Amino acid sequence: MSLNRATVAKRYSQALFDLLSEKDQLESGYTELQELRRIFQDNPQLSTMLSDASLQVADREALLQPLLKQASPYIKNLIQMVYDYGRMENMVDIIDQFQVLYDELHHTVYAEVTTAVELSAEQKSQIEAVYAKRVGTEKVVLSSKVDPDVIGGVIVKAADTILDGSLRTKINRLRQQLLA
Repeated sequence: MSLNRATVAKRYSQALFDLLSEKDQLESGYTELQELRRIFQDNPQLSTMLSDASLQVADREALLQPLLKQASPYIKNLIQMVYDYGRMENMVDIIDQFQVLYDELHHTVYAEVTTAVELSAEQKSQIEAVYAKRVGTEKVVLSSKVDPDVIGGVIVKAADTILDGSLRTKINRLRQQLLA
């Protein structure tokens, strides 16, 4: 029976997360995994090539060696095990799932704020603090987007939550009330 990508990612990431936590290397492992993710994202064909059975084993291992050489022992073991089991195409999924576990531990939420004009650093910081308090988390990582159609106010989207305080929405509600 073949496991799907999500199941593979959850199993490997949970095992690595537990191991790094136990060995008190969670922070350094997290940083290293972020770098590894960047390598795979910057070289989108890398995981495919490392899994390609039509390539000679020596060629695939030559591609693998730079990853292993710069890795700490636990990350090196992860890379080697994922390679040995032919799951290199799951590497970014594994790292993404590790990120989820790490963020849960650190009470971090990612959100996108949409405004009619560009926000200053101070405004972003204020929105992060207010949103963190509202959703009961310690840290909010905010990305911002400008949409002139918002007219004014802000829209904050995070996972399964949307807080819409835009003038566009308020005007539309008022319009509906007047037409009813």
